[in-house]
Amino acid sequence: MDSSNISADWNESNLVISGLQEEGKSTPLKPWKASKIGSRRIIAFESAPGTAPDKADGFAQCSADMLYDFFTGINQRRWSGMVSADTGVGVKKLFFKSGELVFASSDLMDDRLGEVIYREAIISLDQLTNFAVQVDRKTKFGKVLLASGSFTTIDLWYALKSQVREIFRSVFLYDSSFVEVQSGASPVEVSFENGTSALLDAAYSYGAQFRSFASRISPAVLVHCVDPENKDIAKPGTFVGDMLVLCAGSSTIFEVLEKSKLSRANTLLALHRLVALGHLKLECMPDVSGSRLDATFTAFKSSIDAYQMLCSIASAAFRSSSVMFPSSDLNAFALSQNHDGAISIYLDAAGNLTPESIGDMLHQCVTNNNRIDYFRNRIESLTRYLLLMAGDLLPFEVARDLRGQFREIWA
Repeated sequence: MDSSNISADWNESNLVISGLQEEGKSTPLKPWKASKIGSRRIIAFESAPGTAPDKADGFAQCSADMLYDFFTGINQRRWSGMVSADTGVGVKKLFFKSGELVFASSDLMDDRLGEVIYREAIISLDQLTNFAVQVDRKTKFGKVLLASGSFTTIDLWYALKSQVREIFRSVFLYDSSFVEVQSGASPVEVSFENGTSALLDAAYSYGAQFRSFASRISPAVLVHCVDPENKDIAKPGTFVGDMLVLCAGSSTIFEVLEKSKLSRANTLLALHRLVALGHLKLECMPDVSGSRLDATFTAFKSSIDAYQMLCSIASAAFRSSSVMFPSSDLNAFALSQNHDGAISIYLDAAGNLTPESIGDMLHQCVTNNNRIDYFRNRIESLTRYLLLMAGDLLPFEVARDLRGQFREIWA
């Protein structure tokens, strides 16, 4: 999506927001405000000298694409204030300061700090229950964590960032949100090193990936635990362990959704993560479509093809040398290329990128071309890592021939 220009057009009964409106290089960006049109109040961008953006308020029904453009405008115009997004499941409040996201809150129980860090395996279910009963009107959850002695102020800082990131990302899990803009300062502030622009790109793109995954869920989809007897994975009291127990007692994904205490979106997020980690299989899922791809994706698809080919010839080289193929290390490295808990790059037991992983990445890239280089660089890192491991683990002559064969085929 091109976010270099923003404009607002009234098309029949809908407001279409795209890009960033700019009169000239020497002219500052036009200030924006919310205006009333007809019987509805909507968010509009217009020139209004003397009107401060932080005094504007209004409402709009925004698709995920419109929301991306809207937040891009907020970021580039360095606006300060609060945006409330009602997803139909919960109301998320996002606080901005000079265009940067500094805090987020939600009325959904899943978005509470304790629930977020439990899902991220930072605390156990017993700890969550124990900490939660100590919270009252005067004692917040963060203070309870610090008082427990198991959390430092640095740990709490990163936990708060994870909570803010997850709430922000969650508004893009839905096709549309009812958005309200208000003035107001954040009660607490955190910072993201790469800035809100990068955070927004990741959240918007991952939301598109998730909505594609969710759209393929039907009553026919079956759940299958890969290794239900593995106590290290299915450890009671951990989020992964509890989810796997829930899946083991269910035959279809609809049964899991019905039994889960999480929202539908967060349950599906957890199931997708378990699939990516290799703990769970979803059967009877419709195939991921690779349609609508054009020349824009040539270099990215070539990177995927190169890795898949190298994985194939490397596996053969390891077998011929009677050396175990380091699939677990390779998969661990692939998972390390995913950031902030949003998994898109994952491998099968043989070390290949799975069709679902390729579909996840391509769907993000189709939605947001900014992700093409992001994923291409990571796949090429995976390729180089495999070549490095082969050089270290295989006999010298075999590793040399492998590199030569790869370069000859993939010049």
